[in-house]
Amino acid sequence: MIITHVRVGGYTTTMGGDALGIGLLRWRHDGAGLEVLDTTPTSSPSFLAAGFNGVLYATDEAGRIEAFRPGPRLTLQPLGGQPTSGGFPCHVSVTRDRLFVSNYLDGSIDVFSLTVDGRVDLLIQTLPSEGSGPNPVQQGPHAHSTLLRGSTLLSADLGADRVHVHALMHGQLVRTASVALPPGTGPRDLIALAGRTILLGELDGGLIALDERGRITATGSVSNDWLEGDHAAGFAIDTAGRFGYTGLRGSNRIAVFRAADLSPVATVSSGGDWPRHLCVINAGDTGDVLLVANQLSSTVAAFGLDPNTGIPFPLGSAVNVASPTFLLPVI
Repeated sequence: MIITHVRVGGYTTTMGGDALGIGLLRWRHDGAGLEVLDTTPTSSPSFLAAGFNGVLYATDEAGRIEAFRPGPRLTLQPLGGQPTSGGFPCHVSVTRDRLFVSNYLDGSIDVFSLTVDGRVDLLIQTLPSEGSGPNPVQQGPHAHSTLLRGSTLLSADLGADRVHVHALMHGQLVRTASVALPPGTGPRDLIALAGRTILLGELDGGLIALDERGRITATGSVSNDWLEGDHAAGFAIDTAGRFGYTGLRGSNRIAVFRAADLSPVATVSSGGDWPRHLCVINAGDTGDVLLVANQLSSTVAAFGLDPNTGIPFPLGSAVNVASPTFLLPVI
């Protein structure tokens, strides 16, 4: 599917950023590249997820989850939201009638019900977490993401170096296992790829393949030259499913790895400062385009992808987008 528009989440003044809300970018097929369109005002929408009937959900890291209904010309109409039980909600997964929100501050997972029109309804469950790791940022549990595979929900706890496995039963989560990862992994992001679940370690650049029960089946790395101070963030896969990409905050690089065996390919400059998130869009005649949100330089950079090696190359100049933290293609 050819993608034309991308929504941008970011940090507003409530989280020390300069964004005004949820932005909208357009990829122009006339060779002009990225174009910045309008913004929907809201507080610190650091993570975005598309639900059923086009409803958009945003985590407000100031302590809420918000919903928006798409309107004419891709405008967004606020549907309201709810406060989260824990601080710094940073990720949301969505089904037809449930939201699963990861609260970074205390490691908890909130489960909200949804109304038939997609509004965020009641907080019906909170699952706590505990544990720590050897890195200074791992003094306690930090829930960072969830991934729903059928009736199983996996959750990554960056602070405790664990992946929790839950069975989804009648809208409730039942924790069935807790998988310990190597100390200092810092599990951050989860993605479904070719029948497997791949986990990204923020603190060590590790890649871990998990089966449906959360058991480790393979390991790899995003880079052969991981640098001290790097923090990996974000997952993107090319449309052919051959190469994966992540940002390395610190050294400001994009790491390329092979999806088949989780082996590193190369690293290139991210075109800005602090690559927080990235996505791949099918830009038609241009082929795959990798977009990178560089949070601290307030830019979004565009890259073409070599069809043989998967290595990114710059496409024009980055566009100015205030404090971007997330990129969501509009499908």
